[in-house]
Amino acid sequence: MNNFKGALKIISKIFFTNRCEICGEVIELDHRLCDDCRKIEKIKEPICEFCGCNNDDCNCKKHKKEYKRIIAPYYYQDKITHAIHRFKNNDMPFLADKLGFDIANCIKDHYKDIDFDVITFVPLRRLHQRKRGYNQAKLLSNVVSKYINVPVEPLLLKVRYTGVQHYKSATKRKSDVFGAYDINEDYGNFVKDKTILLIDDVKTTGSTLNECAKMLNIYGAKAVYCASVAITQNKKKKSS
Repeated sequence: MNNFKGALKIISKIFFTNRCEICGEVIELDHRLCDDCRKIEKIKEPICEFCGCNNDDCNCKKHKKEYKRIIAPYYYQDKITHAIHRFKNNDMPFLADKLGFDIANCIKDHYKDIDFDVITFVPLRRLHQRKRGYNQAKLLSNVVSKYINVPVEPLLLKVRYTGVQHYKSATKRKSDVFGAYDINEDYGNFVKDKTILLIDDVKTTGSTLNECAKMLNIYGAKAVYCASVAITQNKKKKSS
């Protein structure tokens, strides 16, 4: 029997590929995560409601946002950075399963007292989505929906090209996304008095999420809360 199991394992390795649920690297068939991804630490409480960082890591200025709060399981660094790049740019939509699951658990921990009416997501331009083949934020939303039992609706549209935002300053990001989003015309009356969960893959400065939340608020949303896979941590300045 042991010889049979050993032979079966060898055959499986030859004909099947098992990949890490976070980074997508090839791993042993009986594992779910690679060694590095098993060591990834999640953001620990207490958490700043303005920026989503642990209070000890927080360097935000507590500026009021259009959304009520932002949470994420991870910081945008190391293996998580590579995982999100693969998810978005290397045609690995299956990574949404694990990353969305981790968002859902984060929501259950930090938004457990909030009754969401609907989940929505940061939209892509149609041309960009056709080129990629999917909207990563929508895939994450669909996974989260499965675990928290809240429906997903495409409430927002991207109406203006903003370019790649990742390497831009906070000021430039804010100006670039101004007026870049609008409500999907099919949902103009739907938004009113709804408590909405808005999802994206990464929160950097929060400008994109803020602009999307602003449009939802303009159309009468009761409250908008945000969640993402990861948050870019603003490093504290060293005292001289």
